[in-house]
Parts: sequence; C-alpha cells; structure tokens
Amino acid sequence: MKTRSVLAVTATALLLSACGQDAQEAVQTTEAAKNFRKDLQAKLIKAKPGDVIELPEGTYSIDRSLSLNVDGVTIRGAGMDKTILSFKGQVAGAEGLLVNASDFVVEDLAIEDTKGDALKVNQGENIVIRRVRVEWTNGPDNANGAYGLYPVQTENTLIEDSVAIGASDAGIYVGQSRNVIVRNNRAEYNVAGIEIENTIGADVYGNVATNNTGGVLVFNMPYLKQPGHTTRIYENQIFANNYENFGTPGTAVAAVPAGSGVLINSNDNV
Repeated sequence: MKTRSVLAVTATALLLSACGQDAQEAVQTTEAAKNFRKDLQAKLIKAKPGDVIELPEGTYSIDRSLSLNVDGVTIRGAGMDKTILSFKGQVAGAEGLLVNASDFVVEDLAIEDTKGDALKVNQGENIVIRRVRVEWTNGPDNANGAYGLYPVQTENTLIEDSVAIGASDAGIYVGQSRNVIVRNNRAEYNVAGIEIENTIGADVYGNVATNNTGGVLVFNMPYLKQPGHTTRIYENQIFANNYENFGTPGTAVAAVPAGSGVLINSNDNV
C-alpha cells in the first residue's frame, strides 16, 4: 500500500508538472505571436524603398490588421504553404494586409481566415502578387471576408501562381484598374472565382476556376468614375462552377446564378 501511495504521489506530481509546462509553453506561444505581429508591423512602418521583408517558415497568429504605406517594398515568405499568417483570432481591422503603395511585391506566403478582405492593395502602380494563398479554412461561408486578392484603383498589376479559396464575394478581384494580368492562378469555393470590374485592359489566362458559384465575371458597375473595357479571357480551365451562392443578399454578386462559367455584364470589348 505504501509503495502504491508513493507511486500515485509521484505520478500526480509528474502530471501537474507536465500541465504546468504545457500552460507555460502556451503562454510563451501567445507571447511569441504578439511579438511577431508587433515586429512585423514595425518593419512595415519603418520600411524604406527597396527593402525586402523576409518572413520565415511557420504559422503565425495575428489578431489585427497589418498595413504598408511605403513604396518599393517586397514582402517575401518561404512558400504559400510554409509561411502562414493566420487571422483566425482577429479582433481589429477590416483587412489582413492593407497596402497603399506602389512598386509593391508580395510573394510566397498565405493569409488565412481574415475578418474582412485578405489582401487589399489600394491606389498603387506596379503591383506584383505572386504565389500567395488566401483562404478561409472553414470553407464557403457568408461570414467569410468578401475579397481574397483585392487590388483596386491600381495600374500595371500582375497576379500570378496564386490561390484563392472561400471568399464570400470574389476570390481574385481587380477593380477600377488599368493594365492588369491575372494568370496561372486557382480560384475555388468562392462566390465569384475571378472578377474584373470597371477595369481597362485586363488579360485573364492560364487560370483554373472551379467549384465557385461563377467562374469568371467581367462587370461594369454604375456610378464609378472609370467604366471598364477591353478584357481578354483565354486558355483558362473554367468548369464545375455549381456551388450555391453564399454572397450577402443585396450585393451584385449575390445575383450570380450557380452554374455560371463566364458572366459578362455591361462591359465592352471582351
């Protein structure tokens, strides 16, 4: 009996020690995540033209939006399935990463589970989005962010070799822009896979759009300063876009019927 009591006490002590170690590691992990976000945002704020911000392999929890307002910066991860910025616990901000800058490159990373849009680039020139994955990992849901890759009012924009999954509006969206190339991407389980809206001079080729509500959409929306025209859509794989529409009622994309491969609305020279 005495031996058993000693063993029981020893086992309990080891268990408590292990639990304490787990709790300590959890605190350290949370603290490391906070430090990573603060460090990354500090680098984005202090960046100078020509800087390359390298993000190492790993999954990093980020609880609020990141922003960049400096021209000529590159953000580079270790791969779209290796460097993962997870916003699942996001408590502040409308986007994952908001960029108001020109000569911007982002590549080789993933942005997951943002509260709003995943990557928004606003009013910039010479934008490159390459090998970036944006995804809502819970699958298609109206509560997901509206846009995955979202350059708007840009000029000379390239989106290539990227992946967009689960957006409640458009996985890859280009709006009110000029001179755009969208190539060799995959858009899946979005309401709209790829959407070109009020944009002049867009080439959309080499992409795979499948399992969306609509595969590729070319729109002109009213009351915007720039009407779009001249879009070329070729050499894409657009198939099985039959997913039920989970867009927000009242929005334009909510009217897209499931089963739409290519939908063109009020846009010339397509």
